[in-house]
Order: sequence, then structure tokens, then C-alpha cells
Amino acid sequence: MAIDIWFPLAIYYEDIANSADYKNSMLDKIYSLENKVETKRTNDQSSWTGDVHDIDQLHNDVDFSWLTTEVKKHAMIYLKTLGLDLSKIDIYAQRSWPIIAEKGQSVSRHTHPNANLSVVYYVSVGTGADPGATRFFNVNKYNELSGSLSSSMTEAYCDFNTLNFEQVDYAPKEGRIVIFPSKQPHDVTANKCDDPRVSISYDLVITAKKQTDGGTPEFLMPSPDSWVKL
Repeated sequence: MAIDIWFPLAIYYEDIANSADYKNSMLDKIYSLENKVETKRTNDQSSWTGDVHDIDQLHNDVDFSWLTTEVKKHAMIYLKTLGLDLSKIDIYAQRSWPIIAEKGQSVSRHTHPNANLSVVYYVSVGTGADPGATRFFNVNKYNELSGSLSSSMTEAYCDFNTLNFEQVDYAPKEGRIVIFPSKQPHDVTANKCDDPRVSISYDLVITAKKQTDGGTPEFLMPSPDSWVKL
């Protein structure tokens, strides 16, 4: 008897060895950016996110150049592991922003429809309690034979595993980078630590390389080098 699992979700993570060398300088800059915001656009239960406060270009900030270099390196490893031909594509950092989750704050379920790859890097994580986690939801449920099997009214499963999971949590760790498909629904559970959980997110876009004599591949987004603003 054999059962093959063909369509797993690929989540990449790696702990960056020298991350502690950059922690304090990045924290100082993030809090400096937060303090410059005059009008808060998030409620007290939600993490403070830079993207909704017009702070979404950290990849163009020299103070975060080390992290942007790491994001590129690990994104390339992720893409190569998925089997992609890196000679045919480029990746661009489209947006990047800080997130500060005080005690009790979370991020609601969402996707990143503007991007192809999403990245989170944990700058600082509290201790002594649950700091919250990035939670990915199994929306496709390829092996759910009946929509009622996982219902709370049925509770038909007695053995939970990768064939039937509803969700999976990735706990934060200082200096850890996590990469995943932007289309994957996810949220971030509440930080229960007294200290804030501080992270940085990147949205990455995949395009074809700059057009050559061979032309642009039909279904890849063309390189921005050939775009014209109208």
C-alpha cells in the first residue's frame, strides 16, 4: 500500500547567523519611523503596520540594506528549491514595511494579492509567554472528501496530519526569515508577551528577465525595463 502526497505548501524558513548585529539599529529606525506618524490608522487590537501608514519602502532605505540583501539571497534559494530556472526570471522588492505588535495585538486573516512571494523577518520577539505566530490556512483541502468532515458539528477526524490539517502555525524567532506564496491566506495570532513583537515584511514580484533576442516568455510579467508610463 502506498499514498503519495503531491501538493504540499512550501514554506521556507532560515535563522540568519549574524542577525543580532543589526537588531538594535533596525529597532531604532523602526520606532523612529513609527514616531513620525501623526495619525494612527490601526485599532488597539491590531498590530501597527507601516504599509497602512505610508511606510512601505524599507527596501530603498540604506538602514535596511543588509536585510534586503538577505531577502534576495533566501528568496533565490526558495525559488531554486521549487525547481525554477533562475536564468529566466528576476525578482523585485515591491513593498517592505515594519510591523509592531504590542501585547494583545494581532493581524487579521489576509493575502497579498499584489505580490508573488511574501517574506517576514523577525527583528525582536518577546519571551516568557506566547509571542503569537504566523498561521497559514489550508483553503484547498484536496483530501476533504466531504465538506462536513471537519465541521465542528461533525468532528470526524481523530488523527490530524499533513493530509487533513486545517492550519499550521509558524512561531516567530529573532533573526528568522520566513518566505511563502503571497496568495496563501494567513493571519498572525495575538502577542501575549509584555514586550512587543517587531517584524519586517517584504512583498516580492517575479518577472521575466530583460527582453533578449528570444523575446519575452508569453505568460511571465515582462521586465519593468520595457515599461512605459502612460
